[in-house]
Amino acid sequence: MTDTGNYQAVTYDYWNTLIAETTNSLDRRRVLWTEILFENDIEVTQQQLDSAFTEGWNYFDTNWRNNIQSSLDKVVNAAITKLPEGITSNIRAQLTQAYLDASESTPRSLLPDVQQTLEQLKEIGLRIGVICDVGTIPSSRLRSWLNDLNVYEYFDYFGFSDEIGVYKPDPKIFKETLAGLGIDGPSQCIHVGDLKRTDVAGARAINMTTVRYTGGRDDPEDGDEADYVIDNHLEIINLFAAG
Repeated sequence: MTDTGNYQAVTYDYWNTLIAETTNSLDRRRVLWTEILFENDIEVTQQQLDSAFTEGWNYFDTNWRNNIQSSLDKVVNAAITKLPEGITSNIRAQLTQAYLDASESTPRSLLPDVQQTLEQLKEIGLRIGVICDVGTIPSSRLRSWLNDLNVYEYFDYFGFSDEIGVYKPDPKIFKETLAGLGIDGPSQCIHVGDLKRTDVAGARAINMTTVRYTGGRDDPEDGDEADYVIDNHLEIINLFAAG
């Protein structure tokens, strides 16, 4: 068995670390919203739709960066401000459901070597958790995707922001996840994620070893770099082999 050294657990970010993000849901959302508005005699241009979705994202992104939880309803309400007048409460409800349906119906896929890496981590006796900032897709659906992709069983605890009440880099979401994993000291855990602002800064602040994964998306934002940078999930096994 590989020596795990001082480490007892590994936690993972969700999007662009375990599961690849895709623009397919945005394309589907655009189609559904166009159909709903047309059926309700509201003419909308492609430019207006793009502006609406950008406004919704900007609303979420601003709140996310300020550690303010955003609901799907509020994101949709922000988006609607860029659409033509005449959006009734009934139409708003249809648009909200379509927004969610587009996300939930989009096929999801694991990033390369995720399952093999999780298998090896369990084989060497490590506990595994998820620390995830939830956007407009509820954590219940995020869990079900992991199950659909046959990796749910590898995880011992899930720290989702819509359940814990804060976003990364707030230390609360990291500490509660470590407590759920039964880890007494953060230095006994490695956190793997793709973003410097949330994953690296948050994990480092409580003395976790930080790993930035670039295989899904190479974060272009400024910020302190992780202790290790990898573009293949299997590289994390080397941290234990080196020990």
